[in-house]
Amino acid sequence: MSGDDFILPPGAKLVADIKARGERLLNADPKELAEREEAASAYSAENERHFVAFATDMIASSLKANEDIRRAQHDLYRVFQEEEPVFYKDKESWQSRVVVPKPFNTVLFGASTVRKAFSPDFLSIADESDTRAEAFWRPLMTRILSASRAKFVLRFTDACMMALAVGVSMEMIPVWTPRQGLSFELVEPWKILRDPDAPPRDPWGGMFWIHREWVDNFVLLREQARGRYFNVEASWDTSRSSADSLDPFMSEEAVRQRKDQVWERSAFRKMVQVDEYWGQVLSPRGELLLENACYSIAGGRLISEVESSPYATIRWPGVSFSPLPHLLRYGGRGFLQGITSVWESMNNLMCLHEDALKWQVNPTREVNIDALDDPADVEDWPGKKIITRDTVNGQQAVRVTKRPDVTGAVLSNMQFYNGLFQEGSLVPDVVRGLPGLRKEVTAREASQSLDQSIAPYSMVGQNFEEGAGHCIVAAYETLLAFADYADLADVMGDEFLAKAGVAEGADGRPENLPELSGAFHVSGMGSLMKDAETLRTLTEIVIPLSGNPRFAPFIRPGQVLKSIEVRTNLSDEDVFVSPETAKEIDDAQLASILAPLAAQATAAMEGNIEGNGSGPGNGQAQ
Repeated sequence: MSGDDFILPPGAKLVADIKARGERLLNADPKELAEREEAASAYSAENERHFVAFATDMIASSLKANEDIRRAQHDLYRVFQEEEPVFYKDKESWQSRVVVPKPFNTVLFGASTVRKAFSPDFLSIADESDTRAEAFWRPLMTRILSASRAKFVLRFTDACMMALAVGVSMEMIPVWTPRQGLSFELVEPWKILRDPDAPPRDPWGGMFWIHREWVDNFVLLREQARGRYFNVEASWDTSRSSADSLDPFMSEEAVRQRKDQVWERSAFRKMVQVDEYWGQVLSPRGELLLENACYSIAGGRLISEVESSPYATIRWPGVSFSPLPHLLRYGGRGFLQGITSVWESMNNLMCLHEDALKWQVNPTREVNIDALDDPADVEDWPGKKIITRDTVNGQQAVRVTKRPDVTGAVLSNMQFYNGLFQEGSLVPDVVRGLPGLRKEVTAREASQSLDQSIAPYSMVGQNFEEGAGHCIVAAYETLLAFADYADLADVMGDEFLAKAGVAEGADGRPENLPELSGAFHVSGMGSLMKDAETLRTLTEIVIPLSGNPRFAPFIRPGQVLKSIEVRTNLSDEDVFVSPETAKEIDDAQLASILAPLAAQATAAMEGNIEGNGSGPGNGQAQ
C-alpha cells in the first residue's frame, strides 16, 4: 500500500463535499431521482455483471486500503481477550505460559463508566420551532429505547467495549420488526467495509458502506419466499455442464470464486457469503448512476433488486464511533493500541521469573559418581538414602548448585511496566480507586491527581455521546421508514397518537407525524463529569456556607438536596420529601432566620430615632 492511499483532500474540500452531498439529497428533484432509480433498475436487469463487478471492486479497494488497520484490529481483539501471545507456541512443555490479566480489566472499567453515565433521562430533544414535535418524539423514543424494548443502553455499552478495545465500535444497525419494535444488531467492525476516503466522525460519509456476512442457505431461501431476495440457488451453484460454456456466471473462474464464498459449516449447514452494498453506483464510464443505492450480492450473483435507500437523510443504517477519532480518516484508537508491546513484555517477564523460580525450588545437582558406592544409582527423590565411599579429595557425592535470586529485579521491572501500562491505557490506579504505590498522599494531592487523570475521560465521553446521538438518529430514521400505525399504538397507545394528531392511513402507515426539525441530545459521560463537579461544589462550598449565619439566608436547603438527588439518581428511592413539602420547610426556615434579623433591624432603627429626638440638633433650647 503506497503512501498516496492516505492522502485526503484538504479540510475545506471535505467540508464542501459533505455540504454538497447534503444539498443534493435535500434539493434533488423527486422526478429526477425516480427516473434515475428506474434507469438503474432497468440497467440491473440488463447488465447484472456490472453491479456485481462494481461492488466487488469497491470491496477489493476497501480491503487493500485498510489491510493494516484490519490486522491491527485482529491483534488488539486478541489482546482484549487476553489470549496467549503468538510466540508462546514455540515454548517447551516445561516453560511457563503466564498471561497478566490487565487488558480486559482496563476495557471493562471504561465500559462500566459508560454504563454508569446513562441516567434514566439520558435522551432529550430540542426543537424550539415545534414544541408539538418535541412533546411527541421524546416520550416515544424514550420508551422505544428503554431496557424493556430496544435495550439501547446495554447494546451501546457492548459497542463501546469493542471501541475501547480495537478503536472502532461494533456497528450498530437498527432493525424494525413488525409487532416487535426496534432492536439493534451489533456487527463486528471487520465485517463492515467503508470507503477509504470516508471523513472522520461521519458514519455516513464516503462513497459506500458494505456489510459482509455469512448467511445460512435456509435463511436466504426464507427471505426469497418473502420477496426480499431472488436467484438465491444460483449464488451457491458450483456445478457445470457443456451448456454453461457461454454463461459468464458459470465460467471456471466464476465457479471457483463461488466455491470460495460457500462455507459448509457442518454436514447439514451450508452458508454463503453475502455482501450488502449501500452507497453511490457509477456507470462503466464513471458517471453517477444512482445516488443512494442498496443491493445484495452472493456467490458472484445479484440476489436483490437495485433500489434507492429507504431512509430520509441517512445513507445507510449502520453507525459506528471511536473513543479517540483519527484526525485524517474514519476510525480511531482505543485504550489498548499503545500498550500491547508493554503487556507482552510483562507476560514474558513473568514467564522468565517463574522459570527461574523452578530452578531455585528444584535446583540442579552435581553428582560425583566416584563417591557413590553404586555409580549407576544417580536417580533422586525425597528421603532417598545414598551409600557413599571416601574419595581422594574428600568431595561430596551430591552437591546442589545455587542460582542468584532475581525476584527483586523482576518486581521492580514489573512495577515500571505497570506504570507504563497505566499511562498508555489512560486508566491509572487513582481513576480506578486504588491506592497506588505511594503510602502517604495528602487529600489535596489525591483530589488533584484524580481531576487530572479523569480529564481525558471527558473527551472520550463527548465522543461516545456523539456516537450515541448518531445511533438514535438512525433509529429515528428506521422508525419513519418501516413502522406502521399499529406498531406505534402498541408502544404509546391510541390516545397518545390521537392527542398528537397522528392518524392511520389507508396502507396502515401513520399519517401527520410531527416533523422533527430539532436535534437529539444524549447525556452520558460528559454529563457525568459535570455532575461530579457540581456535587463537589455543593459538598465543599454550598453546604458549609449554609451553616454560616451570614450566608444561610441566601441558600435554599431544599433546592440543594434536590440537586443532589438528581445527580445521584436517587429520584426513585423516595429519600427526600416532595417538592411542595420542601418549599414549605424552606419558607419556614427562611422566616425563622429572617425574623431575628428583622427584629434587630427594627430595634436599631428605633434606637436611631430616639437618639435623634434627644440630641442637640432637635431644635430645643440649650
